[in-house]
Amino acid sequence: MIQENAVLMVQRKINASAERLFDAWTKPELMKKWFHVAADWTTPVAESDLKIGGLWKIQMTQPDGVSYPSFGKYQVIDRPNKLVFTWHPLAKEDYETIVTVIFKKMSDNVTEITLTNEGLRSDEEIGYYKPGWMGSLDCLNDLMTA
Repeated sequence: MIQENAVLMVQRKINASAERLFDAWTKPELMKKWFHVAADWTTPVAESDLKIGGLWKIQMTQPDGVSYPSFGKYQVIDRPNKLVFTWHPLAKEDYETIVTVIFKKMSDNVTEITLTNEGLRSDEEIGYYKPGWMGSLDCLNDLMTA
Protein backbone atom coordinates (compact mmCIF):
# COMPACT_ATOMS: atom_id res chain seq x y z
CA MET A 1 0.00 0.00 0.00
CA ILE A 2 1.43 3.37 -1.04
CA GLN A 3 1.38 6.01 1.66
CA GLU A 4 2.21 9.67 1.68
CA ASN A 5 4.45 9.49 4.72
CA ALA A 6 5.34 6.14 6.23
CA VAL A 7 7.52 6.72 9.31
CA LEU A 8 10.23 4.44 10.66
CA MET A 9 11.68 4.92 14.14
CA VAL A 10 14.48 3.02 15.87
CA GLN A 11 16.18 3.62 19.22
CA ARG A 12 19.44 2.44 20.68
CA LYS A 13 21.43 3.17 23.84
CA ILE A 14 25.16 3.35 23.15
CA ASN A 15 28.02 3.60 25.63
CA ALA A 16 29.48 6.84 24.32
CA SER A 17 29.01 10.55 24.84
CA ALA A 18 26.55 12.44 22.67
CA GLU A 19 29.46 14.47 21.29
CA ARG A 20 31.35 11.36 20.12
CA LEU A 21 28.22 9.96 18.53
CA PHE A 22 27.31 13.23 16.80
CA ASP A 23 30.83 13.40 15.38
CA ALA A 24 30.56 9.82 14.13
CA TRP A 25 27.50 10.85 12.11
CA THR A 26 29.17 13.91 10.59
CA LYS A 27 32.92 13.32 10.16
CA PRO A 28 33.78 11.36 7.00
CA GLU A 29 36.74 9.53 8.56
CA LEU A 30 34.38 8.17 11.23
CA MET A 31 31.40 7.63 8.90
CA LYS A 32 33.57 5.26 6.84
CA LYS A 33 34.11 3.07 9.91
CA TRP A 34 30.45 2.35 10.74
CA PHE A 35 27.89 3.79 8.29
CA HIS A 36 26.86 0.46 6.73
CA VAL A 37 24.22 -2.12 7.51
CA ALA A 38 26.40 -5.02 8.67
CA ALA A 39 29.86 -5.58 10.12
CA ASP A 40 31.13 -7.30 6.95
CA TRP A 41 30.13 -4.36 4.73
CA THR A 42 32.36 -1.34 4.05
CA THR A 43 31.82 2.36 3.40
CA PRO A 44 34.53 3.34 0.91
CA VAL A 45 32.93 6.73 0.22
CA ALA A 46 31.85 9.20 2.91
CA GLU A 47 31.62 12.95 2.41
CA SER A 48 30.20 15.66 4.65
CA ASP A 49 29.91 19.41 4.21
CA LEU A 50 28.61 20.06 7.71
CA LYS A 51 26.54 23.22 7.32
CA ILE A 52 22.86 23.91 6.75
CA GLY A 53 22.25 23.00 3.12
CA GLY A 54 25.61 21.22 2.94
CA LEU A 55 25.75 17.92 1.11
CA TRP A 56 26.59 14.54 2.57
CA LYS A 57 27.15 11.28 0.70
CA ILE A 58 28.01 7.68 1.48
CA GLN A 59 28.44 4.51 -0.48
CA MET A 60 27.95 1.26 1.39
CA THR A 61 29.39 -1.87 -0.21
CA GLN A 62 28.48 -5.43 0.66
CA PRO A 63 31.10 -8.24 0.58
CA ASP A 64 30.22 -9.28 -2.99
CA GLY A 65 30.98 -5.77 -4.25
CA VAL A 66 27.42 -4.53 -4.74
CA SER A 67 27.23 -0.88 -3.67
CA TYR A 68 24.41 1.22 -2.26
CA PRO A 69 24.92 4.98 -2.56
CA SER A 70 22.93 7.52 -0.57
CA PHE A 71 23.09 11.29 -0.31
CA GLY A 72 21.26 14.30 1.06
CA LYS A 73 21.52 17.76 2.57
CA TYR A 74 21.83 18.85 6.17
CA GLN A 75 18.77 20.70 7.49
CA VAL A 76 19.40 20.98 11.26
CA ILE A 77 22.79 20.81 12.97
CA ASP A 78 22.58 21.10 16.76
CA ARG A 79 25.69 19.39 18.13
CA PRO A 80 25.43 17.22 20.20
CA ASN A 81 21.64 17.08 20.45
CA LYS A 82 20.07 16.79 17.03
CA LEU A 83 20.90 16.18 13.39
CA VAL A 84 18.35 16.38 10.57
CA PHE A 85 19.15 15.63 6.94
CA THR A 86 17.45 14.64 3.73
CA TRP A 87 18.14 11.09 2.58
CA HIS A 88 17.71 9.84 -0.95
CA PRO A 89 17.48 6.05 -0.63
CA LEU A 90 19.64 4.28 -3.21
CA ALA A 91 20.62 7.74 -4.53
CA LYS A 92 17.25 8.21 -6.23
CA GLU A 93 17.02 11.89 -7.18
CA ASP A 94 13.21 11.78 -7.18
CA TYR A 95 12.84 10.14 -3.78
CA GLU A 96 13.65 12.30 -0.77
CA THR A 97 13.03 11.32 2.84
CA ILE A 98 13.92 13.09 6.08
CA VAL A 99 16.09 11.52 8.77
CA THR A 100 16.14 13.00 12.28
CA VAL A 101 18.68 11.75 14.79
CA ILE A 102 18.20 12.78 18.43
CA PHE A 103 21.10 12.24 20.85
CA LYS A 104 19.77 12.11 24.42
CA LYS A 105 22.39 12.07 27.16
CA MET A 106 21.49 9.40 29.70
CA SER A 107 24.76 9.78 31.65
CA ASP A 108 28.27 11.00 30.89
CA ASN A 109 29.00 7.92 28.81
CA VAL A 110 25.59 6.62 27.75
CA THR A 111 23.52 8.20 25.00
CA GLU A 112 20.17 7.16 23.63
CA ILE A 113 19.87 7.63 19.89
CA THR A 114 16.40 7.98 18.40
CA LEU A 115 16.38 7.84 14.62
CA THR A 116 13.23 8.75 12.70
CA ASN A 117 13.02 8.30 8.94
CA GLU A 118 9.99 10.13 7.53
CA GLY A 119 8.66 10.14 4.00
CA LEU A 120 8.98 6.46 3.19
CA ARG A 121 6.35 5.28 0.74
CA SER A 122 5.00 2.09 2.27
CA ASP A 123 4.96 -0.30 5.19
CA GLU A 124 7.00 -2.63 2.98
CA GLU A 125 9.72 0.01 2.75
CA ILE A 126 9.70 0.37 6.52
CA GLY A 127 10.26 -3.39 6.69
CA TYR A 128 13.11 -3.09 4.19
CA TYR A 129 14.92 -0.11 5.73
CA LYS A 130 14.42 -0.89 9.43
CA PRO A 131 16.98 -3.74 9.52
CA GLY A 132 19.43 -1.48 7.69
CA TRP A 133 19.13 1.35 10.19
CA MET A 134 19.27 -1.11 13.10
CA GLY A 135 22.34 -2.77 11.58
CA SER A 136 23.99 0.62 11.12
CA LEU A 137 23.38 1.46 14.78
CA ASP A 138 24.89 -1.91 15.70
CA CYS A 139 27.99 -0.99 13.68
CA LEU A 140 28.11 2.42 15.35
CA ASN A 141 27.87 0.74 18.76
CA ASP A 142 30.70 -1.63 17.81
CA LEU A 143 32.88 1.34 16.81
CA MET A 144 32.20 3.17 20.08
CA THR A 145 32.94 0.12 22.24
CA ALA A 146 36.04 -1.06 20.32
